Amino acid sequence: MKSFKIFSCILFVLISNSVFGFQNKPIQADETLLIFVRHTEKADDGTRNPPLSFEGIERANALVSKLVNTPLAAIYSTDYKRTIMTATPTAFHFELPVLTYDFNNLDAFLDGVIAENRGNAVLIVGHSNTTPRLINMVLREDKLSQIDEKQYGDLFWVYIKSMGEGELTVSSF
Repeated sequence: MKSFKIFSCILFVLISNSVFGFQNKPIQADETLLIFVRHTEKADDGTRNPPLSFEGIERANALVSKLVNTPLAAIYSTDYKRTIMTATPTAFHFELPVLTYDFNNLDAFLDGVIAENRGNAVLIVGHSNTTPRLINMVLREDKLSQIDEKQYGDLFWVYIKSMGEGELTVSSF
């Protein structure tokens, strides 16, 4: 009976993390939590800037559940329908605007995000090729390669004190 109670407690913690959100550890005052995600499933509408598919909209809503226990200070997205649509449910939940960024000066973008959000968490929505690139830039090492075009639902949690001084963990939603 005692082992059943222990098993039940462990199962509750695991289910709680997957249903009610997830945060690796508390954010220290001298660090910034950068949460990177690739946009969710996109529609195949034949354009270069498609919206999300039905599955993508469902997954974008699931992202909110995953981040509900992680108070966000800012949300950034590229200026594409699929990234903005991925970020929008989370932005709505946290009552934040979706701030767009472009790839002309990524070092300045990342330095600014880290400096402006010290002690806080931010969400950065990108693409299969840009999300790993940004993470590698922050960590100053080639840890990740391009995400497979059919792979969705990974969250990359980077706790960083300064560029090149960070810790990466990965979860899914």
